[in-house]
Amino acid sequence: MILNDFAVSMPLISIIVFSFVITLALTYAYKLLTKQEELKVLKEKSKKLQEDMKLEKDQNKLMEMQKEMLALSGEQMKHSMKPMLFTFLPLILVFAGLKSLYTGVGDIIHWGADLPLIHTGAGWFLSYIIFSMIFSILLRKLLKVH
Repeated sequence: MILNDFAVSMPLISIIVFSFVITLALTYAYKLLTKQEELKVLKEKSKKLQEDMKLEKDQNKLMEMQKEMLALSGEQMKHSMKPMLFTFLPLILVFAGLKSLYTGVGDIIHWGADLPLIHTGAGWFLSYIIFSMIFSILLRKLLKVH
């Protein structure tokens, strides 16, 4: 009931708060469920390999480097799967709750008649995506998540 009143009375503020809390939980889960040192090493190797590929002229070496890059990407994907599996079902349940909470609220971001060119008519989900992307970038830097 409190969440419903919060969402109806202040839809923009509430979606910002929900986006922050959900993104914080997901970022923290990702950090806890992955081996951060291994991911850091893999990303550094990938970055170095990308730089080397830009300078490489020999096609055979370039193909070899691309295979190595593919292997590194696969390894990074393996590390990302564990947190994805643990957070998938709770996230689906949270989105179902948010959908029922924001059904009928209307536009979350509404710029009004003063700025007709900027009017977005963004619903709760688009608003959530926008704010969670911003929070994700900030939280990953603050929590040093690789």
